[in-house]
Amino acid sequence: MALSPRSLIADRLLYGSRDVPLAPVRGIDTRRDLPKSLFTRRPGYFTAKLAFALAVIGAGWTAIVLAPPWPVDIPTVIVTGLMYAHLVELQHECLHEHAYNQRWLNRLVGLICGIPMLSSFWHYKYDHLRHHAYLGTPQNREFFNYQFHDLDSVPGFMRGCFRLGRYRDVAVNIGRSLLGRLNPQVGKTGAAKKIREEYVVFAVVLAGAVAASIAASSLILLVAWAAPALLVAEPTHFLIELPEHFGLNSQTDPNVLTNTRTVRASRFARWFTNGNDLHTAHHFHQGVPMVRVPELNMLIEGRIATVEPSYWSFYRKVINGELKYRDLAETCMTR
Repeated sequence: MALSPRSLIADRLLYGSRDVPLAPVRGIDTRRDLPKSLFTRRPGYFTAKLAFALAVIGAGWTAIVLAPPWPVDIPTVIVTGLMYAHLVELQHECLHEHAYNQRWLNRLVGLICGIPMLSSFWHYKYDHLRHHAYLGTPQNREFFNYQFHDLDSVPGFMRGCFRLGRYRDVAVNIGRSLLGRLNPQVGKTGAAKKIREEYVVFAVVLAGAVAASIAASSLILLVAWAAPALLVAEPTHFLIELPEHFGLNSQTDPNVLTNTRTVRASRFARWFTNGNDLHTAHHFHQGVPMVRVPELNMLIEGRIATVEPSYWSFYRKVINGELKYRDLAETCMTR
């Protein structure tokens, strides 16, 4: 059932996985008539994706522990960082409850997936589900608040990639949570308490990692976590998120088929972004599990207005200024 995002959103509907509030769409809305088969999860398939990602990260950590020469460390850090960014895409699947049939298991796995980039599962979930409900309206906002201006040059694009202000926000949230305070921007008390719990978990994990590194007189924390997260995962995640709505009016264009972008991605990019290339279909109905989004895309692809031939084509257009915001009021990004 598609509910108007302008109506009062019932909490149980917002956090559901099928009868969820949907972004506005122009024309006849047939989303409530989608085949039931599109809403079938594949937990085993998701577990295989997760296991592969964790295995690659485990191999990277093992290589770093073995203290290879620095020419080996560099590709190891790069691959590990790429997989940290990939884990956030798997976290995204969990917060929509697409991965498993049990809510608690989605949260547990989603929390684990967010640890390398310090992405709180419940904080991401709280903001992101509202992004889906309010896309195309002035209430739209997102959890990852990236710089969406001055990207029309190589230096400007790189500043956007490496703008690490998010970690300042993470530090503030950790400090607030350790003091027992709730995030004042989170309107639901239950969600705010879960968010506080997760930032406390981050504090404990960070403290344990620092203590272990000091005790071992090792730089492993820097090489295996900080460097991959800050130098690779953060800009990579920026590159994954940027094509979703950049250059499109996500604030006052009430049509998910025009305010969201689809990318014709390679097989590798489809896997690495975990289906984020078909972002229009994902927003068309957020209740359809990511594993079924290609099927949904086939049903609506003739109606999708904004399609990019490749990720590289998109980035090139952004850097040369062909794609840009002339009115920043059209994006929810505020940095």
